[in-house]
Amino acid sequence: MIKRKNTLPFLSMRNLLLLSLAVSVGFHLLFSLSAFFGDTLFFSEPKPMPEGKFNFLRVLTFTACSFIMVFFVFLFNKRMLRIDFKKNYIRLIWIVVGSLVITAAFSVFFNFLPIWMERFEPKPGFMPRIIRNGLVKDFLLAAIVILIVQLLKTLHERNQITVENESLRAENITTHYEALKSQMDPHFMFNSLNTLQSLIGMDAEKAQSYVQELSQVLRSTLQNKEVVTLEQEMQGVHAYCNLMQIRYGDNLKFDFQVDPKFLPYQVLPLSVQGLVENAIKHNVISGKQPLQVSIVTEPTGVLKVSNPIQPKIMEEPGNGIGLANLAERYRLKWDVEVEIVNDGNCFEVTLPLIDSKE
Repeated sequence: MIKRKNTLPFLSMRNLLLLSLAVSVGFHLLFSLSAFFGDTLFFSEPKPMPEGKFNFLRVLTFTACSFIMVFFVFLFNKRMLRIDFKKNYIRLIWIVVGSLVITAAFSVFFNFLPIWMERFEPKPGFMPRIIRNGLVKDFLLAAIVILIVQLLKTLHERNQITVENESLRAENITTHYEALKSQMDPHFMFNSLNTLQSLIGMDAEKAQSYVQELSQVLRSTLQNKEVVTLEQEMQGVHAYCNLMQIRYGDNLKFDFQVDPKFLPYQVLPLSVQGLVENAIKHNVISGKQPLQVSIVTEPTGVLKVSNPIQPKIMEEPGNGIGLANLAERYRLKWDVEVEIVNDGNCFEVTLPLIDSKE
């Protein structure tokens, strides 16, 4: 049930002290003004307080006591927000019950303290009335504290969502730029045009198909979307795989096992294609060492891209979609993890498929 979270910046110790001071002073200032002017703060008929009844030192003492109580209630609320509960309503119950218990303890203590210090015998019924009135006032203060904390928590979470969305947009822009740069770099374009040139002289129909696949790859790279369906992503993946198959022939094979029921699910753009690119870029592909890349969906709602590890002697510079970048984008967008497994023989990346209906 319990898991520590990061410190909440909106409930720093300095902010807690300032909030406690503001709540206690503001609360007692309101009551002081009411005492000065009677019911004129709430009703039209004035009922001014009798002369000499107002005691400034007493109000100051009550304010100081309230400050201490409010501060400890704030501390308790902060503590509860740093604990991860399975259900939010359980946390709220703990906050309300705990705050009321702390408030009741302080309220009774502060009401008994003057009697204990001055050592006088109260009249019958005096203490129950004082404690009752004090509890009502202090419970109202506790309710104000809980409302303030919940309001600050909501504002903080909204701000966090905004920041993460902006971060995700920035990551998407970077990803599209890097993917475009990867597809448009001289090495990729030279190989693509060289393959196209050889096809034109040998098989015009195949050359036309090659141009269509290349345009589909570039179109997928240039799309400006935060999310795409698996079906849309696979269109670009198939086009890219067809290009690579024409270049490498039988030395490169692809195993597609994508369940049609998952095609409406959502993925990040260029996620699957980026994993296929990495497999081709980082592994030897030859007649002696053919490479097979598998793209498979699992009943659990994930997609796995795997390939045997056949490392090149000289690694190509990595300027495509990095795995760390991809994992971070998934975490920011859906708060899910991308699983990466490297057992020395096989490299496998598992992407969660997001059901848009949920």
